[in-house]
Amino acid sequence: VSIFKFFQLLSKKMQNTAKTTLASLVEEHLTSLVREAICVQKHAKRARFHLTTENDGIIRRRLHAEDINLALQWRGSEKLYATGNVLPTTNDSKKKVDLNAYLKREMQNRPPSELGLTMHWLSVDGTQPNIMQNPRSEHLLNPSVPRLEDHSDQFDDYKERRQGIQVRKLLPRLLSEELQLYFARITLAIEKGGSTPADRQQQDAALTRLARDAGLQELVPFFVQYLAKQLHYHVSNVGHPEHCRTLIRMARSLLENPHMHLELHLHQLLPAILTTVVAKNLSARATDNHWALRDDAAQTLRQICDLFGDKYPSLKSTVLKTLCEAIGEDRPLTTVYGGLIGIACFGPRAVDAFVLPISIDYWNLWSSKLEKSTELINRCEIQRCQQALLTALSVFLQGTNLQEQAARLPSLPGASKDIDVDTVSHRALEDAFGDQLIPLRNEENEYNLCFV
Repeated sequence: VSIFKFFQLLSKKMQNTAKTTLASLVEEHLTSLVREAICVQKHAKRARFHLTTENDGIIRRRLHAEDINLALQWRGSEKLYATGNVLPTTNDSKKKVDLNAYLKREMQNRPPSELGLTMHWLSVDGTQPNIMQNPRSEHLLNPSVPRLEDHSDQFDDYKERRQGIQVRKLLPRLLSEELQLYFARITLAIEKGGSTPADRQQQDAALTRLARDAGLQELVPFFVQYLAKQLHYHVSNVGHPEHCRTLIRMARSLLENPHMHLELHLHQLLPAILTTVVAKNLSARATDNHWALRDDAAQTLRQICDLFGDKYPSLKSTVLKTLCEAIGEDRPLTTVYGGLIGIACFGPRAVDAFVLPISIDYWNLWSSKLEKSTELINRCEIQRCQQALLTALSVFLQGTNLQEQAARLPSLPGASKDIDVDTVSHRALEDAFGDQLIPLRNEENEYNLCFV
């Protein structure tokens, strides 16, 4: 009211040209301010509609005080603090206000804090600090962990060791409708399979979009959980290998997407893929091509180690340790095949360290079993293991030079003791492997040129 009286007194003493200039400046300022406030309102998506009059029925947008303040802040001006809806009364000018009572009443309600960014510790040595920024740790009061999922019996041993950890369920309802629809479309294309050309085309398109689309970080926990559950289910129940190959392709699409960060979910993804490589049975029928599934899963393991090996130095050694345990003498032939293929994917150094010392003994053992065996399935498994061993040897022979081969091969069990650098690199394995070793050499000779 006092400001209104001030302008009335000021307008009586001003000239007409000054009044016109001041009115035009105020009008231009208010018009631009309202336009910027409308832009802020549209970007903030908080448009408020109201009827102008009951008779007209015209709906218009209503600006809020926060829109005006943001527009002023955008300009660099000071924002308005008295933004409440105050209706003038006849006694407001004569009413006395007790400032002490007003200050006491205002201090009862805590004013909102300004938006900002602060740093605090989420975890110290694996333990969450009990500070106000972190959520309350209810498991400290109740150390028992209830069973949250129906398939949690696979992790009973892990839960017994980790009784102080409380796992929360993923809540799909917290996702937006667009992300929920995207997840449903991707999983539907995966589950439909590629039985028809249309389904196969739709599946390829879904996996391609999954490897390229941005803004899917919120779906990463759900995709990883879906992959882990599906792979564990099909491995434990000896499911369909072709569907598992599609799941491995889905995992590879997640790894190839540059907008996704899977570091926090490797503990779910890696065991499922590693189990697919070295599992004893992946198919109920002997005619199913579960060997290709193991090959794809081994390549995906190598891709995971290449992407995250620098951040986690022990990742590659842990995977190689599991693969080395899979090629033991007491392991099934299918598991040995997965271990050999997995080690071969890690390059000639891994083959030199883990496969070469046992290559001659395993080859002789499998050759003798192949001569005695009459079962078709057993003979097929032995031949697959021999082919995997030859693949690993080809990785070593083609990835190393003659000096490295000469320094390594004479020390093998059963190797020749001749020290001719030009011939010793292959002579150590020729007695055991024979003509099977010739196509593995990374050099041109008369035997290779005859096929050309």
